[in-house]
Amino acid sequence: MTSTDHDQVLLETAAAWLRRIQAGELGPEGQRTFRAWLATDPRHTAAMDLVTRAWTASGAIDDKGALRPDLTRARGLRLADGQTRPHRSWRPIAWMPPVGGLAAVLALALVWLWNGAVSEADYVTAAHDHPQVTLSDGTVMRLGGSTHLHVRIDPLGRRVDLAQGEAEFQVTHERLRPFHVMAGALEVRDLGTRFTVSSHGGQVRAVLLEGAAEIRDRDSGRVLASLAPGQQVDQDGRGPLRLGKANIDQVKARQDGRMLFDDVPLAQVVPEVAARTGIVLHLDDPALGAIRVSGSYRADDVAGFLAALARLHPITWRQDANGDYRIARRR
Repeated sequence: MTSTDHDQVLLETAAAWLRRIQAGELGPEGQRTFRAWLATDPRHTAAMDLVTRAWTASGAIDDKGALRPDLTRARGLRLADGQTRPHRSWRPIAWMPPVGGLAAVLALALVWLWNGAVSEADYVTAAHDHPQVTLSDGTVMRLGGSTHLHVRIDPLGRRVDLAQGEAEFQVTHERLRPFHVMAGALEVRDLGTRFTVSSHGGQVRAVLLEGAAEIRDRDSGRVLASLAPGQQVDQDGRGPLRLGKANIDQVKARQDGRMLFDDVPLAQVVPEVAARTGIVLHLDDPALGAIRVSGSYRADDVAGFLAALARLHPITWRQDANGDYRIARRR
């Protein structure tokens, strides 16, 4: 096999990988195999960069995931072989072999470009912070309080791992680089979308505000649901997925740092307050959990919320030394 033939095989292999990635066909095992293939040889990374750029520029990959030979020849897509593979050096270019030197420089440059195009960052917010962040791809994130997430963007994809908290995503849609949000056992896959994802104590909720989104099993990649605007899904741990209508007013209130309740039992309000503020409410009498709560309250003013509640219901409240609140029946 000539070096040109070998280059073509590598490019075809890279094109097949890219097609599978774009179609969302890589499960956990496929992702591990792909990463191992990249790590085997720097030319594999260079090949991925070449076919990604070719596809983005001119649709150079057909529906079967094959790189069009005419585009390969026309663009001179060549990779360095084992004899011409470059080494990192600050010495003059005299080290470069006379044959294939240009291909070697191209391969090295593409590896550097690939690595330079990878961005990763952790975002952590305080309980009452709601910052807005614009990512390198133009996607806008609006973070809730007490949120911790990790973002990775590279030439093949964009991924957010939400450890806890809540975020709204106004996604800049890219056909070749899907946008995924991982939370709990679920994956939310962007299909041209504005959506929110929250994760609190093993409870995950995704609400679609605009566009379309798929909900997938995080481990297998299997599609569990397709959302339409105004719909939401909930899951506790690895329990069954619940699909329903979203309370958009409540979503907007949360984005504005408020807690909105519409005839909700106090027993359900207690964990909501803890998740939003980090402040724990204790009910001295479990029967108090049946009290119905309505209204819009500031998430950074739990004392104000309890004072309003005490004006409407026969309860009293006090704050412990550790900052928790205890709610008791008024005598």
